Amino acid sequence: MVQPSMDLYVNYLVLLAVTLLALVLSLAIVFQAYRGYRRNRSQPMLWLAVGLVLLTVVPFVISLTVASAGTALGFGPVVYAYYVPILNRLIEVVGLACILYSLYSRP
Repeated sequence: MVQPSMDLYVNYLVLLAVTLLALVLSLAIVFQAYRGYRRNRSQPMLWLAVGLVLLTVVPFVISLTVASAGTALGFGPVVYAYYVPILNRLIEVVGLACILYSLYSRP
């Protein structure tokens, strides 16, 4: 049996750290947009916050969940190569549509 090298573990830890950093930054931006909505009761700001959540936070959560649960549940390569990317892209499209709506809607 071949043992994974220590470099592989370090690579995964670096990837996880960068992903979590991006997730924290995304949540901070979404939180500020939501605060703007609550302060001004601006519907476009709420749609902007929803769009940002769908564009930034949800794909990270899906990727992390599938990556951690996939090995335990025995997901095949088609899940990682097709289903997760297409799900992420569809959610991103909805998020972009929400942001576009926020830019063109009247307050």
